[in-house]
Amino acid sequence: MNFFNEITRNYICSVTNLEKDFSYEQFKVGRSNITFKIKDQKNSYVLRRPPFGEKLESAHNMQREYKILKELYRNNLKVPEPIALCSDMNISNDDFFIMEYIEGETISDNLVAKKYSKKEKESISVSFINSLVELHNFDVLNSNLSDLGKHENYVIRQIQRWNKQFNAQKIRDIKDIDTATQILIDTIPVQQQISIVHGDYRLDNVRIKNEKVAAILDWELCTLGDPLADLGTIIASWANNEEKDTPFIYSPSLSGGFLTRKELLAIYEKETNLDLKDIEFYVRLSFWKHAMIMEGVYVRYSLGYYGDTNKNDIEAFANSTIAFAKKASNINLLEEIL
Repeated sequence: MNFFNEITRNYICSVTNLEKDFSYEQFKVGRSNITFKIKDQKNSYVLRRPPFGEKLESAHNMQREYKILKELYRNNLKVPEPIALCSDMNISNDDFFIMEYIEGETISDNLVAKKYSKKEKESISVSFINSLVELHNFDVLNSNLSDLGKHENYVIRQIQRWNKQFNAQKIRDIKDIDTATQILIDTIPVQQQISIVHGDYRLDNVRIKNEKVAAILDWELCTLGDPLADLGTIIASWANNEEKDTPFIYSPSLSGGFLTRKELLAIYEKETNLDLKDIEFYVRLSFWKHAMIMEGVYVRYSLGYYGDTNKNDIEAFANSTIAFAKKASNINLLEEIL
């Protein structure tokens, strides 16, 4: 069934300035929820909905994501303005919401990043890290998002959750993942602060305009917890050409010209009250989680869940897991990448 049928079109037009014959196109980026640009000759918006077909009941929660956007926008954080949430089963079998379309560009990889000058990349870097600082400094406990998730023991819960999921789908032994898991369990730091945790804060999840972050996108993994988990994701994914065997082979920072990992850490530390002495743990955690994500993709391809697939693609996912696991198990991880 066509999602953009007469019923949904009538609803969309009733909450926006769009004409009924508006057009739509699906954004190519995004791993889970489906995102459309809906537009006519005068106006543009973004529509987010779950994937079509069967889905886990607890996943793809549009109401939760809309609530996050609404509260963060109300507090002047860099998110698109939420326009309307539809939970009416008479209109759609799945919840969906409409939000502001943010002009600008998504720097998805090193090829896109190449067109920016060194000066522009430095400006983008500063805005990118400061936007995270603003998010983490937001007083979430005195907001309408205080019940978004559990407050304490974020890291322990993350390790248990991802490890359980990994073992449930396991089809091969990977020694480096086992090693990294044990290192993480043995070195869990004390959580210093309860903050909004975006869950996947990288350059390809923000919108850039005039060399600054115009909006942070893709909030489906957002929860409450340890803010340094987001910082660990930045540092892990901020690869450079001197780094040995980076698994982030399309990282925008590979194009050169951006601030260094050390410079990003210095800005974050200066603008927050957080001690970064254990940042290696959070960087390791990010590599470890990415290894598990890649292994999940590899397993699904190997078992034929995606139909006929190219053997080279399957092997690439298998090798990606190994590369991430190798990084995560490196005892001298921070020394190697900084």
